[in-house]
Amino acid sequence: MKKILYLFGAVILLTCCAQEPYVIVQVADAQLGFTSAVEAGRNGGVYTGDLSYETGFLKKAVAQINEIGPDAVVFTGDQIHVSGDKDQWDTFARVISEINPDIRVFHLPGNHDVIIKGSQVDCAPFTDRYGQDRFLHCEKGVRLVGINTNLIKYGDPREEEQLEWLRQSLVKEDKSEVSLVFGHHPFFLDDIDEPDSYFPIDSSKRRLYFDMFSQTGLDVVYAGHKHDTYHSEYAGIPMRTTTSSAYQLGASKPSIRVITVIDGTVTDSLLEL
Repeated sequence: MKKILYLFGAVILLTCCAQEPYVIVQVADAQLGFTSAVEAGRNGGVYTGDLSYETGFLKKAVAQINEIGPDAVVFTGDQIHVSGDKDQWDTFARVISEINPDIRVFHLPGNHDVIIKGSQVDCAPFTDRYGQDRFLHCEKGVRLVGINTNLIKYGDPREEEQLEWLRQSLVKEDKSEVSLVFGHHPFFLDDIDEPDSYFPIDSSKRRLYFDMFSQTGLDVVYAGHKHDTYHSEYAGIPMRTTTSSAYQLGASKPSIRVITVIDGTVTDSLLEL
């Protein structure tokens, strides 16, 4: 199988004769239906449920994924805009069904994929479709860990159980293993001490998690939610916030992130759709 490696803007075609990297594509905030909701809010109109904008970019993402041929794809939440909208879920499923079946696909819940009431997070709209709200996958010296950041952000009682699961899941089989954590909410955007706001995890919890990440030798954290791009770090651990594959809330362009692990080194870059 040929793979296309995107490294610092360069495109390298890797054949079976070369040492192949482990490649992950992150897709953040496809959020089918968001554009229509924003336009209705701006104009004081009726929500039409038009999914064409996001669906168009999701199809482009699927085409790029199939061209790259990664080992794994991780959708880091907000697959759709309204958790109870069957048409949005069905449309999303139909588009991503075109991903090459040889590629492993993982899903994590965003805040729009679940029902949130105070500190209670009802994950049924998501888990009814994908089973679990977290994942652990180890392959070729790479440890992929996906968590439900809604539990952390909203203080759901199940956060403690997930935290213990996460602690155990981050234990590497050997020191050479590369470990990556994926979630919907970024722990912070620019700085671990930045004020609390809608998008990142609350400041009271950030160091708890990053101290654990540091102790377990985590390599990188990847998230979305912000519909814009942020690169930051704490204790030598990069915190990458990946922009939406469709609707933007900042200056970024619709993109997916291509993550490459070669000889224990992690590199990543955004690929514009």
